[in-house]
Amino acid sequence: MGIRSRITLFGVGVVAIVLTCFSVGSYVLIVAGLPASQDKQLQARASEALASVRAAPARSFVPSPALAPVDPATSNDIFVIVTDATGRVLSHTGGRDPVLPAALLAAVSARGPLASTVTIDRVPVRVFVRPWHRADIGRSGFVAAAQAIMRQRSDSRGVAAVLVISAIVSLMASAVAIWFVSRRALRPLRVLTAMADEIGRSQDLGRRLPQAPHGDDVGRLTWSFNAMMDRLQQSHRNTADALAAQQRFTADASHELRTPLTTILANAGFLRANPDAAAGDRAAALDDIESESTRMGRIVADLLTLARADGGQHLRLSAVDLGALAHEVCRQATALHPARALHCAGAPTVISGDVDALTQLLWIMVENAVNHTEDGGSIWIAVTRHGTSVTLQVADDGAGIDPADQARVFHRFYRADESRSRGGAGLGLSIAAWITREHGGSITAANNDRGGATFVLELPAPLLTPAVTAPSSDS
Repeated sequence: MGIRSRITLFGVGVVAIVLTCFSVGSYVLIVAGLPASQDKQLQARASEALASVRAAPARSFVPSPALAPVDPATSNDIFVIVTDATGRVLSHTGGRDPVLPAALLAAVSARGPLASTVTIDRVPVRVFVRPWHRADIGRSGFVAAAQAIMRQRSDSRGVAAVLVISAIVSLMASAVAIWFVSRRALRPLRVLTAMADEIGRSQDLGRRLPQAPHGDDVGRLTWSFNAMMDRLQQSHRNTADALAAQQRFTADASHELRTPLTTILANAGFLRANPDAAAGDRAAALDDIESESTRMGRIVADLLTLARADGGQHLRLSAVDLGALAHEVCRQATALHPARALHCAGAPTVISGDVDALTQLLWIMVENAVNHTEDGGSIWIAVTRHGTSVTLQVADDGAGIDPADQARVFHRFYRADESRSRGGAGLGLSIAAWITREHGGSITAANNDRGGATFVLELPAPLLTPAVTAPSSDS
């Protein structure tokens, strides 16, 4: 059974219960009031008869038969009975021999007008009796207005019939109305179902339901469905981008590792094929194997670092003096690269960071500057503080960055034109960008006035009071 049919049945059931309660209550109230209504009519008719008796001439008070009397067994009409003080019928308009009980007449004489149920011609009737007195003729008696009890029964049946017919008509009308209203109300659900089927067949995640008012449940459902489709589309896009990036990453990694492996295999094959090769050739082959093995080790280590970053690994931060760390890296780099002039400036500046990761970051920036400068070139490292932020700048006077490549220098396996740089797999700046993000900062690259490149790192630097982690002298 469909939801529309269930809603209709439920609504009709509720309406049926309400109509039943209303009809039963109305019937009880109306039927309970029928005796009082009948007594009121009899009282009015008795008053009219009493007025006629008081105005009738004296010769009228002689027993006389009724002409076409009302038969209480077949008619609901009110009829009148006039008796003398002894209860003898003087005049009547109904019944063949309408005799009023003596006890009833005695009660009326004692207490005044009275309504009661009696039997006339073997038919239960309701009567209202009033006394009359004519001083002018010295006579008295009783006036009674009577009506068969079946009037109440026929009225009850009429009320019941009207209520039943009204309930049936109302129930049918409500069923039709609920059916059409539910069809209109559930139209967005049908549209949603059809669209979900179409999306499943076509895999078009850009489809959306038409906007509906947010005040009702269907409107909120429409909004929730569209929001879910937005999230699903974004998730699908992210998954596709991640898959494409993974494919590019795998292809680039394979390409980068192929070169050192080819060199190692070629030199190993040369040594195996030429066991009596000259000492110089053997030394050159071994040097190539050693250098390419070292390079491949660096690539693998960088790939491992990026894989950990993609896996959601986070750094453990503590208080670190970035100024002292920069001076230490600059000192060690000066010893390793005596052909470059390294200049470091910066007072002690404490930030919340990971000392090992920041050390790796500084070395990546320095090595990148070294690779892009010639012998005799200069490299500047500066650490400055501005309120609650710290700026780390690494600049050189080398070849600089091609303006077309500035947006890609932090991409994995990106390398500038070989004529502008020497060595490297293009992973260092990607790692530097990840370390910067882990510290809540940002990194940008641009060319400077000397023709070289300047990398600017903005890092948050809250005012920390814990002990500062200082770089070791042998790091």
